[in-house]
Amino acid sequence: MNKHLILAADIGGTTCKLGIFDQSLTQLSKWSIETDISDPTGFGLLKQIYDAFVDEMARNNYDMNQVIGMGIGVPGPVKFESGVVNGAVNLNWPQPVNVSEIMQEFVSFPVYVDNDANVAALGEKHNGAGKDADDVVAITLGTGLGGGIIANGEIVHGHNGSGAELGHFRVDHDQRFKCNCGKFGCIETVASATGVMNLVHFYYPKLTFKSSILPLIKEHKVTAKAVFDAAKAGDQFCIFITERVAQYVAYLASIISVTTNPKYIILGGGMSDAGDILIENIKTEYYHLAFTPSQQGTEIVRAELGNDAGIVGAAGLIKTYIIEKERI
Repeated sequence: MNKHLILAADIGGTTCKLGIFDQSLTQLSKWSIETDISDPTGFGLLKQIYDAFVDEMARNNYDMNQVIGMGIGVPGPVKFESGVVNGAVNLNWPQPVNVSEIMQEFVSFPVYVDNDANVAALGEKHNGAGKDADDVVAITLGTGLGGGIIANGEIVHGHNGSGAELGHFRVDHDQRFKCNCGKFGCIETVASATGVMNLVHFYYPKLTFKSSILPLIKEHKVTAKAVFDAAKAGDQFCIFITERVAQYVAYLASIISVTTNPKYIILGGGMSDAGDILIENIKTEYYHLAFTPSQQGTEIVRAELGNDAGIVGAAGLIKTYIIEKERI
């Protein structure tokens, strides 16, 4: 029987997005299930995912013998070679879980596991804003700041899986805000949605700008979206905050530019929805900061896949590490 199907799972703390793809990464089926976090060993959740695939395969008259492999994205640090997730707080996995080994109790085909930010970057490389490029960096601007680096067509993992932890570049050398990692000054503290709020509460008492978001500031209800919306409307304080955030992201992009020299630097996550008020500022600062040869031909673009980046990238693990390797 011809093997041409890929199973993909993007595991989140609330829902698991699941998909079936063909070997060219055309999506054949997509659905989601609630994440079962009751079993701290991970076995219960992975069995739940397997059962969901069995049901969907049967519904579509597919056979497990047609499957090339399964790709899984997980919100935690992953040792790529072994498929071990070194704990995942959002999944109630306090100890390491060998996702690949557990899943292979149910299936006979290969199972590849990686961090969710890495697989999202791989998704954009295959079917999104970085399509057809072998050197791509994705920066996810959400509640935190994450991302992934694709170099020569493959994910950068590093020797222990901590490669491309982009949120933990130190950019705030005054070290004003504590990061979730326990250290101070990480870019996540000044250029994520949380970082926007940090900057608002830090700068507002020090500046003379009037601002339309003052009531939100006083009530501690300010959001990144409110800041960017006010900046678009001409609020000078919010424009100042937006420019500060853009400078930090551009600084990160300039460092990446001389490290891996990507063709595309892709900006995703909820904050990228701010649009030109943020992204054009990032581009302007980037071209001021980045080493001139390294920025030539590099494009800063918005992510295209949205919430589908994870399952596309999970399927992309199989395309990258099995299908394309066999063609060499």
